[in-house]
Amino acid sequence: MALRKQKGLSTLGLLVTILVLGFVVMLGMKMSPVYLDDYAVAKVLKSLDNRPGISEASRSEVREWVQKGLSTNRIDLSRDELKITRDRKDGVSVDINYERRMHLMYNVDLVLTFKHYWNAESQ
Repeated sequence: MALRKQKGLSTLGLLVTILVLGFVVMLGMKMSPVYLDDYAVAKVLKSLDNRPGISEASRSEVREWVQKGLSTNRIDLSRDELKITRDRKDGVSVDINYERRMHLMYNVDLVLTFKHYWNAESQ
């Protein structure tokens, strides 16, 4: 009778699989709130399309509308991260560039960068 090798997952293989899956779940749990906030930022910018008279609005009015939408979702952006410009040719534009840093483990941090752009002419 010939001896056959067993085929299957060894204990070491199972341990490595559990560790990798645990790490992926940890990343997902840490990153999902940040991506949900970014989704809310995108929705606030998209909601500007439905605002009547947005192309004639002043920078301060647009900033107030954007800040109100962001504060509803408990998102805080600094003046450097939220830039609103008015140009005769392009109209009103909103440029949001920000990054979020979060502690991952030990001395490892995770940096996520997000960029959004909206223009009244792109409606």
